[in-house]
Amino acid sequence: MMIKMMLFIDGTWLYSNTPRLAGSYGKGDFQVDFGRLPRVLAEEVSRQLGPVEVDVVRTYLFGSFASNCDARDDEAVKRRLDFFSLLKEEYHYELEIFPINFRGRRLRRADRDPKDPFEPKEKCVDIALATSMLYFAAIPYTYDVAIAVIGDQDFKPVLQHVRRLGKRVAIASIRESCTPEFADPRDEARVKDFDIIWLDDLLHRLELKYERHQLECQSPTHGGERKVWTTFYPRKGQKFFCDVCRTEFVQQKQEAPAELASSPSALVPPLDLNGETPAGQELSGVVKKKMADRGYGFIQAEDGRDYFFHCTDVQTELAFEEIQEGLHVKFSIKQAPGSDKAGAAQNVRRHEA
Repeated sequence: MMIKMMLFIDGTWLYSNTPRLAGSYGKGDFQVDFGRLPRVLAEEVSRQLGPVEVDVVRTYLFGSFASNCDARDDEAVKRRLDFFSLLKEEYHYELEIFPINFRGRRLRRADRDPKDPFEPKEKCVDIALATSMLYFAAIPYTYDVAIAVIGDQDFKPVLQHVRRLGKRVAIASIRESCTPEFADPRDEARVKDFDIIWLDDLLHRLELKYERHQLECQSPTHGGERKVWTTFYPRKGQKFFCDVCRTEFVQQKQEAPAELASSPSALVPPLDLNGETPAGQELSGVVKKKMADRGYGFIQAEDGRDYFFHCTDVQTELAFEEIQEGLHVKFSIKQAPGSDKAGAAQNVRRHEA
């Protein structure tokens, strides 16, 4: 007998609660092995069902990422986006991710002005998960069992409706981050068909194990021996930068956008955004200045404004060393220009005529 299963993961919830798992496991650096997660949960469902084979049809993860944030947090944002790319490219997850506009602020509240009332607002993640679970439940033969990796009470209605459509539901959660209704063994809310699966009990099977190996740092400004020891495994086509260079990158990205403050194009009035950000908007332009020894440069865009780019913002098919002043490029906006500094560009690539 073959049971078809689909996973629906609240990625924001799981990501923010990983420190709780690390604490209960006694390892501060614990990370979930997302490559093993679907298989381990399928095994748990199979154990409760009896001697049946479980086929994981799809794994969906719903999450968010910061946009238009302070340059000092660029590295943290990049790590989150690299993580999403890993799930998609290496583990074949289906992703639905949504930007959170930080309006130029730091990510952590502790790093922001205590008097600043700003609170980042995540949108669409819960609704996207609930909609997808219900949508696929309504399509015949898509799945027999839905595993929801969740903890919030807001998902209660969709779990109930999925069961009313004749599908079975399993919940995988974390003890200290799970609403009591989901953990209730009597299941008075009628939200599940299996005993709850506690991720806390599976950590020995879900732990991502790191092995040290040597890689060559590809930063154009790297000093000394390029081969360094690391636990990082870059994906196919992804550039590797050592920890020392990454630390330097953070400082460069923080300071460099103000370098062109006295140039004519930098004095173009800042964008009138009416509270919105053009993050992700595509533009074309010409490389105006390149600081080869420091690994970054500036683009004068078609909108008349300057945009800072770092070697880490250049797409793989265009090496930073190949970029010359006057080169026509395309890019997407990472952060809008201000009144006294250039904007920030990402996904910089050659502009093919």
